[in-house]
Amino acid sequence: MEFLEKWIEYDYNPWILFDSNGRVKTLNQEAQFLLAEVTVKEIFELAVAYANISYGFKTTMLDLSYGRYEFFGIMVGYEDNDTIAIRLYQKPPERISNPHIDDMGSHNIYNLIDLAVSTSSISRRHGFTTSFDPTFPEMKIHPEEFVRLMSEIFLCFRDTEPIEITMTLKTGETLKFEKRRYPIFQIAVKGDLDNSCNISSLSETAKKLNGYIVKKESRILFEAPLISI
Repeated sequence: MEFLEKWIEYDYNPWILFDSNGRVKTLNQEAQFLLAEVTVKEIFELAVAYANISYGFKTTMLDLSYGRYEFFGIMVGYEDNDTIAIRLYQKPPERISNPHIDDMGSHNIYNLIDLAVSTSSISRRHGFTTSFDPTFPEMKIHPEEFVRLMSEIFLCFRDTEPIEITMTLKTGETLKFEKRRYPIFQIAVKGDLDNSCNISSLSETAKKLNGYIVKKESRILFEAPLISI
């Protein structure tokens, strides 16, 4: 791999090259993660919409959000009718500057979710369904804050259908703080989402758990580092 290819491959900003039919010809590592949050079709249509009228390159400043990714601009370029490329300029992530670790105890995450579900089931007619990866170890987490966050998330869904809860480990992604990298676990809650839900309030609680909140269609995602030491 040549130096320029390495530069693109390891760039913090997603970069994708499409053919004229919207198929991906090549992309860098960051773009692979991005495409777990948004469809190829949507990014291709974005590139076409913001391309220069004639051949060349065009940079546009605009705010975009796909899952946990946020961007402040894009550059689109093409020199023929066969290929078109897009680079998305990523906003700096919200860093965990004061991680809460030392004052955390190790807890069984399944038991904490069950507690939040049991408490919230009292006032819900349609109940909950769950699907968990069964291999999670005990992890360092604030039990009271976690149960409170889950309960607040459940309140964001109307009582018209069961709330679906899934918990998985995100493959290939990590969070780094205090010079260590930790795998990321994700709890996805899906149902009849009330759009008036206060995501900012949920995010403040999530920060106390070293995590963050993502609102995505009919789901609310809580993602945080899995600290098992």
